Amino acid sequence: MTVLDSIKKVASAKIEEATGLPFAAYSDEEVYQLEMEKIYRNDWVFVCNEGEVANPGDYYALTIADEPIIIIRGRDGELRAMSNVCRHRGTPLNDEGFGNKGRMVCPYHAWTYTDQGKLIGVPHPGIIAVDKEKHCLPHFKLESWHGLIFVNINGNAEALSERYSGIEKYLQRYNIGSFDKGVGGENEYWETNWKLAVENGIESYHLFKVHQETLEVNTPTREAFYIEGKPDWTLTGGNLVGESRSFTENAMMALMPKSQQRLWEHYVLFSLPPNFVGILLGDTLGYLSVIPVDANNSIIRAGTISSSKINPGAGEQEFVEAFFAEDKWICERNQKAMKSRHGEPGKLVELEQVVVDFHHYLAERLFDTKIDSHIVDERAKPLMD
Repeated sequence: MTVLDSIKKVASAKIEEATGLPFAAYSDEEVYQLEMEKIYRNDWVFVCNEGEVANPGDYYALTIADEPIIIIRGRDGELRAMSNVCRHRGTPLNDEGFGNKGRMVCPYHAWTYTDQGKLIGVPHPGIIAVDKEKHCLPHFKLESWHGLIFVNINGNAEALSERYSGIEKYLQRYNIGSFDKGVGGENEYWETNWKLAVENGIESYHLFKVHQETLEVNTPTREAFYIEGKPDWTLTGGNLVGESRSFTENAMMALMPKSQQRLWEHYVLFSLPPNFVGILLGDTLGYLSVIPVDANNSIIRAGTISSSKINPGAGEQEFVEAFFAEDKWICERNQKAMKSRHGEPGKLVELEQVVVDFHHYLAERLFDTKIDSHIVDERAKPLMD
């Protein structure tokens, strides 16, 4: 049985028979290239939030599956996703990261493009006529969903409103439409396969061990629960404990309806494969994105959207940095064993149903395997009503 055959078999299993993926799934080059072709070039990929590219000329440049891309807010106010590669000899136009500019000038021969990707300048052409209309930058499909920006390279993905229609009833309870303020963090380079980073981000089983003095104190493993899920998305949650619930007892909270108070008494974690993990708490959505660099390395980036002004204090920032460092440590430690020839993955437990959902996503996308799986946990209903 080949590595791909093994992944297909394991990724298709339901929770009763599910195990971790074969270790080679996290290091094998053939597997990685198939993922780039079938997933990152074919599906929606989360890139940043609208608050980070709010003004005319604001842009974010990144590479997805070896494709240099720029997200830019045009002078007309429209967001566009375009190739970040000059149509002359293939030089990247903009450095990766955030910035602001109107015209894009190639650093090699100064071919110049507008913020809509139109070629408008070709210095020193001599007797050669360059057809500017034929040398515009290719565009990619882009959609903004609740202020979160996604790109689809091949342009064939279904509308996000259709893809995530099943979770709207949960998000609307938080009035997510009012989350119009957004910030993002710096890129972090982790020596780990992208799937290990995603799996770590979506499950709460590891909190009691990896995050003993950070997340476990506030969102303990024992208080985590499954809500609803399928291959394309999953929602889990957890009750807040200790000091993290103290704000629910103040006078302002007492004036809120009971249903609104409950939103501040637990968190909702939602996974949007392939690369978005978000956590809702009160009037804030924090998230992380995972962009593969190669089979063994990934870029991890955090951000926040909220209805309130986002201005974390020093203590809050230190807390976030602490548990991010813990996650990086465990993911990189895990990656070191993924080329083992004798180690074997073991049984997944109930709290890892969300990991099973993610594996079903992989089975569907990589192997066109239809997984008939849509789970609603009735035990979570009272908390979500």
